[in-house]
Amino acid sequence: MEESFQPASDPKDVELEHNISRAVRSLGKLHIRVSGGHVTVSGIVDDYGTKRQIASTIQSMGGVREVTNNIRVSQE
Repeated sequence: MEESFQPASDPKDVELEHNISRAVRSLGKLHIRVSGGHVTVSGIVDDYGTKRQIASTIQSMGGVREVTNNIRVSQE
């Protein structure tokens, strides 16, 4: 069952969500939610390398406390 994503309400979370979206938008169609610095990312990507790259990019961003990576790799 897919989780419903609500927009961030805290201004810091809104800004972080925007920055993350810009940083990873070329890597796949992703859904990003930020709450108190906890980032939940889901979507489908082509390979495991891209999944790891997205998680690494998000973890390296200022303000991120924790990342829940729910990204799935498409079946070829």
